[in-house]
Amino acid sequence: MKSKKQRKQPRKNGPSKAWAWGIIILGSGVALYLWLGFGQSSQSTVSHNDPAVIAQGERLFAKNCAVCHGQRAVGENPSIPMGGTKKSGGYLAPALNGTGHAWHHPPDALFKIVRDGSAVENSAMVRWSDRLTDTDIHAVIAYFQSLWPTKIKGGYKSRFGG
Repeated sequence: MKSKKQRKQPRKNGPSKAWAWGIIILGSGVALYLWLGFGQSSQSTVSHNDPAVIAQGERLFAKNCAVCHGQRAVGENPSIPMGGTKKSGGYLAPALNGTGHAWHHPPDALFKIVRDGSAVENSAMVRWSDRLTDTDIHAVIAYFQSLWPTKIKGGYKSRFGG
């Protein structure tokens, strides 16, 4: 039997930091999931394989997106295609041509990020819904997806369909 002194000692090992970080990450993931609005489909009748749609997307990309994401979607700094932080603060626009990270995002997420802007604080990725129609946004996505290497396109299609 434990003495009163042993029973009343404060617990030295509280919840682990790993457990606390797990809760924070899980909560952030749930918030991102809800913000992206999965289940609220942004599907359209736009064919992302149609050469006319891709050409329209290329024109729209050149006019609206290339200023940050670079010509042919190479990113703001092609030597850092995944993006990153700028020395002056803020974030580098990532490559969208298959060398960055756009192909990790499901179609609804890509659409929502372009339409509504980034959920990341201090991101230069603004919402485009006041300047581009849903059809225009799909065309822009079709354009930069057309730049992806065949292997990435195949993996994306098998993962997300389409």
